[in-house]
Amino acid sequence: MIPYFIFKGIDSKDYMIVNKLPSIIKAEADIDKIEVEGRNGFLTIDKGTHKGYVKQIECTIRNLDNVDFICSWLEGSGDIIFSNELDKIYKATIINQIEFKKVAVTFHRFIINFEVQPHKYLISNDLITLTSPGAIYNPGSANSKPLIKVYGTGSITLNINSNIINLTNVSGYVTIDSELMDAYKDTLLKNTDTNGEFPVFKVGNNTISWTGAVSKLEIIPNWRWI
Repeated sequence: MIPYFIFKGIDSKDYMIVNKLPSIIKAEADIDKIEVEGRNGFLTIDKGTHKGYVKQIECTIRNLDNVDFICSWLEGSGDIIFSNELDKIYKATIINQIEFKKVAVTFHRFIINFEVQPHKYLISNDLITLTSPGAIYNPGSANSKPLIKVYGTGSITLNINSNIINLTNVSGYVTIDSELMDAYKDTLLKNTDTNGEFPVFKVGNNTISWTGAVSKLEIIPNWRWI
């Protein structure tokens, strides 16, 4: 298969040849190493996070007719899909300058450095609907930050893996967005009616239950990998 990438919804195959895709990389854990005088080895402090990194792509264009469009497209931040991981999406930013080097009469080669966030996300997150308490399995390699739409009225208590979230003044529905760390109904913020930590789905099995007048939960799980 000819390698390619899709950045900001635009397919590289329409404008360039991708000579080589970057390797699949596991993000580096953010860990401090501390050496103590008089002690063998070192101590570690795990911050519980991972570092972003660079995915470098070498490309070739046949002529410079589209160079202005390419430069405007390959700028700033956006989602990117690589053809060797078509089921995953990365959040990327291009910061480096791009130099088009002539390698033949009508061919120019250039390097793109995509600075990616440590997590990659499943492209197809099927909506999960619960009408009664149950369990959800996280197939990823990292905790996910779901978007949960709670349909109900009045005061509601959610219990997700023993993490309690209290919701008050619910009228119809309220959305809990763990990625943005906001609760809202449409454009109306509901953070003052929400008490508790924003839920995460750990790797593996996750239990969900509730009390109060709840008709259903609609969940976009946002599965992700390191």
